[in-house]
Amino acid sequence: MIEWTRLATRTGFKFQVRRARPADKAALGRFYQHVTPEDLRFRFLTSLKQVGHDRLVAMTQANNPLAEGFVAFEQDEGPIIAAGMLACDANLDVGEVAISIDARYKNRGVGWELLGHITLRARDKGVRTLQSLESRSNHSAIELEKQFGFTADSYPGDATLVMVQKILETP
Repeated sequence: MIEWTRLATRTGFKFQVRRARPADKAALGRFYQHVTPEDLRFRFLTSLKQVGHDRLVAMTQANNPLAEGFVAFEQDEGPIIAAGMLACDANLDVGEVAISIDARYKNRGVGWELLGHITLRARDKGVRTLQSLESRSNHSAIELEKQFGFTADSYPGDATLVMVQKILETP
Protein backbone atom coordinates (compact mmCIF):
# COMPACT_ATOMS: atom_id res chain seq x y z
CA MET A 1 0.00 0.00 0.00
CA ILE A 2 1.26 3.48 -0.89
CA GLU A 3 0.72 6.21 1.68
CA TRP A 4 -0.20 9.50 0.06
CA THR A 5 -0.40 12.83 1.81
CA ARG A 6 -2.53 15.43 0.09
CA LEU A 7 -1.30 19.00 0.43
CA ALA A 8 -2.72 22.35 -0.61
CA THR A 9 -0.78 25.59 -0.88
CA ARG A 10 -1.91 29.07 0.11
CA THR A 11 -2.59 29.72 -3.57
CA GLY A 12 -5.00 26.77 -3.69
CA PHE A 13 -2.69 24.52 -5.70
CA LYS A 14 -3.21 20.88 -4.65
CA PHE A 15 -0.71 18.07 -4.91
CA GLN A 16 0.20 14.76 -3.32
CA VAL A 17 3.41 13.52 -1.77
CA ARG A 18 4.59 10.07 -0.85
CA ARG A 19 7.79 8.30 0.03
CA ALA A 20 9.96 7.53 -2.99
CA ARG A 21 10.47 3.90 -3.95
CA PRO A 22 12.85 2.11 -6.35
CA ALA A 23 10.27 2.10 -9.16
CA ASP A 24 10.44 5.94 -9.17
CA LYS A 25 14.04 6.05 -10.39
CA ALA A 26 13.23 6.66 -14.08
CA ALA A 27 10.49 9.20 -13.31
CA LEU A 28 12.84 11.01 -10.93
CA GLY A 29 15.46 11.15 -13.67
CA ARG A 30 12.88 12.73 -15.99
CA PHE A 31 11.87 15.15 -13.22
CA TYR A 32 15.42 16.47 -12.88
CA GLN A 33 15.37 17.36 -16.59
CA HIS A 34 12.79 20.04 -15.65
CA VAL A 35 14.83 21.52 -12.81
CA THR A 36 16.77 24.58 -13.91
CA PRO A 37 20.58 24.34 -14.10
CA GLU A 38 20.78 26.95 -11.35
CA ASP A 39 18.43 24.94 -9.11
CA LEU A 40 20.43 21.76 -9.80
CA ARG A 41 23.54 23.65 -8.67
CA PHE A 42 21.74 24.84 -5.54
CA ARG A 43 20.40 21.35 -4.75
CA PHE A 44 23.66 19.45 -5.24
CA LEU A 45 26.13 22.32 -4.62
CA THR A 46 27.99 21.45 -7.80
CA SER A 47 27.70 22.24 -11.51
CA LEU A 48 25.84 19.03 -12.22
CA LYS A 49 24.24 18.80 -15.66
CA GLN A 50 22.19 15.69 -14.97
CA VAL A 51 21.47 13.55 -11.94
CA GLY A 52 23.23 10.21 -12.33
CA HIS A 53 22.16 6.66 -11.65
CA ASP A 54 23.83 6.35 -8.21
CA ARG A 55 22.14 9.50 -6.89
CA LEU A 56 18.77 8.39 -8.25
CA VAL A 57 19.16 5.02 -6.54
CA ALA A 58 20.04 6.71 -3.25
CA MET A 59 16.97 8.96 -3.51
CA THR A 60 14.62 6.05 -4.10
CA GLN A 61 15.77 3.51 -1.50
CA ALA A 62 12.60 2.66 0.38
CA ASN A 63 14.27 0.49 3.03
CA ASN A 64 16.68 3.01 4.57
CA PRO A 65 15.23 4.43 7.81
CA LEU A 66 17.88 7.17 7.98
CA ALA A 67 17.48 8.51 4.43
CA GLU A 68 14.01 9.05 3.06
CA GLY A 69 13.22 10.38 -0.38
CA PHE A 70 9.89 12.01 -1.16
CA VAL A 71 8.18 12.60 -4.50
CA ALA A 72 5.30 14.96 -5.21
CA PHE A 73 2.70 14.67 -7.96
CA GLU A 74 -0.06 16.95 -9.16
CA GLN A 75 -2.10 13.85 -10.02
CA ASP A 76 -1.84 10.22 -8.89
CA GLU A 77 1.25 8.74 -10.50
CA GLY A 78 1.53 11.60 -13.00
CA PRO A 79 4.86 13.31 -13.61
CA ILE A 80 6.87 14.19 -10.51
CA ILE A 81 6.63 17.93 -9.78
CA ALA A 82 8.93 18.08 -6.74
CA ALA A 83 11.33 15.88 -4.80
CA GLY A 84 12.73 16.03 -1.31
CA MET A 85 15.19 14.20 0.90
CA LEU A 86 15.55 13.76 4.63
CA ALA A 87 18.92 12.27 5.59
CA CYS A 88 19.54 11.71 9.30
CA ASP A 89 22.53 10.72 11.38
CA ALA A 90 22.34 7.42 13.28
CA ASN A 91 21.37 9.09 16.58
CA LEU A 92 18.74 11.32 14.94
CA ASP A 93 20.51 14.36 16.34
CA VAL A 94 20.57 16.01 12.91
CA GLY A 95 18.50 15.59 9.80
CA GLU A 96 19.38 17.30 6.55
CA VAL A 97 16.61 18.38 4.21
CA ALA A 98 16.91 19.11 0.48
CA ILE A 99 14.14 20.00 -1.95
CA SER A 100 13.92 20.44 -5.73
CA ILE A 101 10.95 21.73 -7.70
CA ASP A 102 10.15 21.38 -11.38
CA ALA A 103 10.64 24.87 -12.86
CA ARG A 104 7.07 24.78 -14.22
CA TYR A 105 5.70 24.47 -10.64
CA LYS A 106 7.75 27.12 -8.89
CA ASN A 107 6.09 30.06 -7.13
CA ARG A 108 2.97 28.07 -6.29
CA GLY A 109 3.83 27.23 -2.66
CA VAL A 110 4.99 23.68 -3.38
CA GLY A 111 8.36 24.24 -1.68
CA TRP A 112 6.74 25.64 1.45
CA GLU A 113 4.30 22.73 1.79
CA LEU A 114 6.93 20.09 1.00
CA LEU A 115 9.30 21.60 3.56
CA GLY A 116 6.46 21.51 6.09
CA HIS A 117 5.76 17.85 5.28
CA ILE A 118 9.41 16.84 5.63
CA THR A 119 9.79 18.88 8.82
CA LEU A 120 6.84 17.04 10.39
CA ARG A 121 8.30 13.71 9.27
CA ALA A 122 11.66 14.61 10.86
CA ARG A 123 9.97 15.69 14.10
CA ASP A 124 7.88 12.50 14.22
CA LYS A 125 11.07 10.43 13.80
CA GLY A 126 12.60 12.26 16.78
CA VAL A 127 15.13 14.35 14.84
CA ARG A 128 16.40 17.12 17.12
CA THR A 129 17.79 19.58 14.55
CA LEU A 130 16.80 19.97 10.92
CA GLN A 131 19.44 21.53 8.66
CA SER A 132 19.96 22.56 5.08
CA LEU A 133 23.25 23.58 3.53
CA GLU A 134 22.56 26.34 1.02
CA SER A 135 24.54 28.30 -1.50
CA ARG A 136 24.73 31.86 -0.22
CA SER A 137 23.27 32.99 -3.56
CA ASN A 138 20.13 30.82 -3.14
CA HIS A 139 18.20 33.74 -1.65
CA SER A 140 14.73 32.30 -2.26
CA ALA A 141 15.44 29.05 -0.38
CA ILE A 142 17.15 30.82 2.51
CA GLU A 143 14.26 33.29 2.81
CA LEU A 144 11.68 30.49 2.70
CA GLU A 145 13.52 28.58 5.40
CA LYS A 146 13.80 31.70 7.57
CA GLN A 147 10.05 32.24 7.24
CA PHE A 148 9.65 28.64 8.34
CA GLY A 149 11.60 29.34 11.56
CA PHE A 150 15.10 28.31 10.48
CA THR A 151 18.10 30.43 11.44
CA ALA A 152 20.93 31.09 9.00
CA ASP A 153 24.63 31.15 9.87
CA SER A 154 27.83 31.24 7.86
CA TYR A 155 29.25 27.84 7.10
CA PRO A 156 32.71 27.43 8.65
CA GLY A 157 35.49 27.32 6.08
CA ASP A 158 33.37 28.22 3.05
CA ALA A 159 32.07 31.76 2.60
CA THR A 160 29.91 30.66 -0.36
CA LEU A 161 27.67 28.50 1.86
CA VAL A 162 25.09 29.13 4.57
CA MET A 163 23.86 26.60 7.16
CA VAL A 164 20.18 27.03 7.93
CA GLN A 165 18.77 25.06 10.82
CA LYS A 166 15.79 24.66 13.06
CA ILE A 167 15.54 22.99 16.46
CA LEU A 168 12.55 20.66 16.36
CA GLU A 169 10.20 20.07 19.25
CA THR A 170 9.61 16.43 20.01
CA PRO A 171 6.04 15.22 19.42
